[in-house]
Amino acid sequence: MAQASGLLNESSGTGWWADLKKAFNEGKFKTYARWGGIGNVILTITLSALFITSMFLTGLICILISVLVGILELPFCCTCLPICQKIQGYMTLFEIYWIRGLLYVGLGILIFIIFGQFGGFLAPIFGIFYILDGLCYVIAHFRGEKAEAQDSNISSLGVDTTKLKAQAAATAMGIV
Repeated sequence: MAQASGLLNESSGTGWWADLKKAFNEGKFKTYARWGGIGNVILTITLSALFITSMFLTGLICILISVLVGILELPFCCTCLPICQKIQGYMTLFEIYWIRGLLYVGLGILIFIIFGQFGGFLAPIFGIFYILDGLCYVIAHFRGEKAEAQDSNISSLGVDTTKLKAQAAATAMGIV
């Protein structure tokens, strides 16, 4: 009897379970957590701003939380602003991934508390994503992944910057 898609079958070697096991074995949780943090920042700021009239106070608090997380996750975007450089000096503690993970889990719980007090229909979604991102950081720590000096640039997110620069140059010159 043939297997349909292998999505829920662990022995098939394909699907989400195999991808999750492969990611765990490769130790890429740091990269996934960083992308999750960036996604949280973009999602939270965009949707909070979009629905600010229906969730005003919750939206403002979520935007503030996301700005701080953005400074933590995207230090290469904040090098030009003196205030960001000052804030980054205080955030070096969060280079230890289990501490960063606990911060994100705490922020997720805080967002749930804010939701309970002030409402805001999107707050539970933001809270869940922050908690999941925090768990990725905790797993990364226990897998032995650590913050490195290169984490302050875009290549630390798994982006091949050489290929990206070559593609941008080719596009700019009209080759592609």
